[in-house]
Amino acid sequence: MQLSSFIGKPVLSPSGENYGYVTGARLTKDRNTLACLVCADAEEEEFYLPRRAVLSSGDAVIANRVRLTAPTGVPSPIGTEVYLHTGEARGTVADVLFGESAEAFLVVVKDGVSESVPVSCAVFGARIILYPDAASKPAARHTAPREKRPKKSGTAPKPAPERETAIAREAAIEREAAPAARKNAYDLNRTNLLGRTVQRSVFDRYGTVIAAAGDRVTPAVLAAARRANCLLQLAVNTLTRR
Repeated sequence: MQLSSFIGKPVLSPSGENYGYVTGARLTKDRNTLACLVCADAEEEEFYLPRRAVLSSGDAVIANRVRLTAPTGVPSPIGTEVYLHTGEARGTVADVLFGESAEAFLVVVKDGVSESVPVSCAVFGARIILYPDAASKPAARHTAPREKRPKKSGTAPKPAPERETAIAREAAIEREAAPAARKNAYDLNRTNLLGRTVQRSVFDRYGTVIAAAGDRVTPAVLAAARRANCLLQLAVNTLTRR
């Protein structure tokens, strides 16, 4: 299952009542499964569906009436830049794949070429840092408080040089990217696109123009994009400056 496949789908009750449509999704803290769907009703008012409320997902999301008062989980990584632990740019997350295994995969795209990367190999922050495998990742830097012990004489041992270098490199990459990445994450997860300018034309799968470059996003454009399952594409193309 692709995380992006939820975006734009109508949300219906088992009896066919229209609740609205899906505008975004959030993942569990380990990024291995869906935590909740972010949705909007006919008046573009936001509401949240927990994973347990989703009964099925095909041409539409069939859900019961369970709602959350606030979103759970962590934001989707779609649109986040990806770097190797050595500092080399790897691409951008285009999707998240959930399969039969317990682990999800990031679909990373660079220059039109995509690859699937296990979530366990990634460190998530302002940018995603990839390591060769889960064992190669630096240990978490935030741990539970420990009981204070009397200081012993002598010098405390320093971290291993390799681990210290990896942590420093990761921190430097995150500091450099933090301001722009926070803004992009905020924009990509906003549900209200009304009034934005389309930077690049958006087409449906048949080549029909949903929104032309230079157009303003109106309720009619939103509705057309939702019907064509192009809502995510519309959101991204209102942020792109090329």
